[in-house]
Amino acid sequence: MRSFIKYCFMVLIAALLGAGSAFYWLLKPPFDPSWVRNGAWKTNLLAGSERSGMYDRARVALAGLFALKRSETLYYIADVDDNGKPLRSERCYRVEGRNLDSRWWSITVYGQTYFLIPNDQKRYSFNKNNVSRDADGRFRIHLSSMPKGKNWIPTGGTPQNLHLNLRLYNPSVGVSENPGEAVLPRIIREECR
Repeated sequence: MRSFIKYCFMVLIAALLGAGSAFYWLLKPPFDPSWVRNGAWKTNLLAGSERSGMYDRARVALAGLFALKRSETLYYIADVDDNGKPLRSERCYRVEGRNLDSRWWSITVYGQTYFLIPNDQKRYSFNKNNVSRDADGRFRIHLSSMPKGKNWIPTGGTPQNLHLNLRLYNPSVGVSENPGEAVLPRIIREECR
């Protein structure tokens, strides 16, 4: 009986250590050279690739359901603006740029829990086909809790961190091979009016 209790205790300790280390790596990943930064945006070169490990796959499963293969899609995320300040729902931002070098693209806003932010307009993103552009081809997407003209995505009334997801479907070879040098939209904090 004593050896059975000792065995159960060792199994319990091993399970706690395993689960604890996995949880730590999912929430607090160490410096990882597979991440590439491009302005406020960053992308993980292993996401969706055959070379990704179990922790990379677990992170993608938690924050990016149904991620496609790296050969089909390139995902960029941003949780800071161009000045490196955290994106917050109570602030106002302008995401501006030109058409991205891919077959199709979209920019989606998520709340602190990586879920869409409920809003009466049921508007969560803009993409290559539905974003309004200026005469010169530039687009400006506004993120704020109050209405802000064309291309407005509501950020809700509850103060929370925001996360942007930029998806490039079938990006050009140049973007795929050098995602750190791609021309991506800027994320500019502006005065709320």
